[in-house]
Amino acid sequence: MNINKLRIFHEVFVTGSITRAAERCCVSQPAASKMLANFEEEIGYKLFVRNNGKLTPTDESVFLHEEVYGLLQGVNHLEDSIKRAKNDNAGRLRICSIFGPSYQFLPSLIARFKEEHPNTHVSLHHSGCSAIRQGVASGQYQIGLVDKAQSSSKHDSAAFDLTCYCAVPKNHHSARLDVIEPKDLVGLDWITLDSENATTKTLKKVYAQMDKKLSRSIEVHTTVHAMSFVNLGMGATLVDALNFHHFSDVFNFPNIAVRPFRPTVIEPLEVITSNLNPLSGAAKHFYDRLLTELDITEGVKRAE
Repeated sequence: MNINKLRIFHEVFVTGSITRAAERCCVSQPAASKMLANFEEEIGYKLFVRNNGKLTPTDESVFLHEEVYGLLQGVNHLEDSIKRAKNDNAGRLRICSIFGPSYQFLPSLIARFKEEHPNTHVSLHHSGCSAIRQGVASGQYQIGLVDKAQSSSKHDSAAFDLTCYCAVPKNHHSARLDVIEPKDLVGLDWITLDSENATTKTLKKVYAQMDKKLSRSIEVHTTVHAMSFVNLGMGATLVDALNFHHFSDVFNFPNIAVRPFRPTVIEPLEVITSNLNPLSGAAKHFYDRLLTELDITEGVKRAE
């Protein structure tokens, strides 16, 4: 399949315009239109419909784009590596992580790593667990951080348990306690991640064991989103140890108090690498430092 057609498809998907897609790909507008039409003819269905002068993706296009985008990232990485190897500067570190560690923990670690390896090109992405696992297995990423333990013949992994803390509005009475328990959260709903998230499942079990119903008012995609709602006084949420460790340095949430939570709720974190492709020297150095940093971070324990 012609990679230029995939690039035109991606740019039209992002911009909604054949003209802008042609500009980004440095081709003429007629050439871009022809490539897109040929691509649709090859696959046998329409990718876009025109709506108020803008090209809107079809359902099939949305499904296809996720795969195409991952492929284009891999091609771009390959092109960069070829150029860097030509200039005797082939060091590259490719990491993909769930959102939490990518917000501050990994940037801080990468900054220190770059001081010792200034010529290593680093790329940091965040995505969902399935995409990260697939990316590491395919060689798109060298190191992945995911939040769900799942055995695989394609990965080597190191598992960690992240202790969770409880974030509550400062004006709630529980903010004055040294340790917060479920009984202390009277009048507050929970703001949680999705129902399949490990911490949400554990929290449900905690309440079930107390013969109480877990009251969830808002469901979010990331802990940072949850803390934004807590800061507005809309409920309580759990904060993993990595975000807790960087809380005061990074987050501007003046109306939040974060306290230890009992009973203990653990968020699993898994660092994965491909067991088919050994890490390069620079990547292995970063990987070892990453595991060491997790080992010494308060509230994080290596899983048995």
